[in-house]
Amino acid sequence: MAKVTVKFFATIRSVTGVSKIELQAETIKELLDKLKDRFGREFVETVFNEEGERLKRFFSCMINGKRIELLDGYDTKLSDGDAVALFPPIGGGNKFE
Repeated sequence: MAKVTVKFFATIRSVTGVSKIELQAETIKELLDKLKDRFGREFVETVFNEEGERLKRFFSCMINGKRIELLDGYDTKLSDGDAVALFPPIGGGNKFE
């Protein structure tokens, strides 16, 4: 089982109350399940779809700077020392007229 650092950003950080934690897991799916257990209902409602199985639309999970969609998705294997980041949708920006 790999020991990884999970970093939380913006609203996800507000829900967890921490900016990062260390956990052990084999895959992204297992890691996300552990995060659900650890942080509970508010975390699940904020981050996951209605079924609670996948991240909400536009939420992003990255391993060492690579989106999980570009790897093996939720089945992506983790290695010791990996950095996993969870981001909510990014909004705003400049309005062009």
